[in-house]
Amino acid sequence: MADKRLSGKAFILLLAVFVLGGVLGGLGTYMAGHMRPDHRRQRAFEQMVREVGLTPAQQKEVKEILKQGHQRWVAAFQQSQEQARPQYEAVHAYVRSRIRALLTPEQQPKFDAFLTQLDAERKAREQQQGPPRPPKPQTAPPQSH
Repeated sequence: MADKRLSGKAFILLLAVFVLGGVLGGLGTYMAGHMRPDHRRQRAFEQMVREVGLTPAQQKEVKEILKQGHQRWVAAFQQSQEQARPQYEAVHAYVRSRIRALLTPEQQPKFDAFLTQLDAERKAREQQQGPPRPPKPQTAPPQSH
């Protein structure tokens, strides 16, 4: 009888752990998908630093390129939505080509893999939330921690 009570408690505890894991995992996924754009940019920058292996000098230059790209993106959204989308894509291409020019031959494939992942995340986010909304002016470039 005591064994049945113990196995019943173990089952309830195991079930609670799975339910709690599902809830926390769903919450984390929801929060990541609805992260503020400035936090998403900062996270992407930090991920690029790690995955591509940017040197401190490259990080400084990339921050400036990203700042200029963000300014261009803000300007693109001052126009109608139909005109903004092609300019939005042009800004992405501009920023990517400027960053790629800074990279060593060893870093470039890592950057391409990083962009593939970033594009997949952006596409999934746009399917859930719609096209990008007009950005807020950036007050400071991303900071690495």
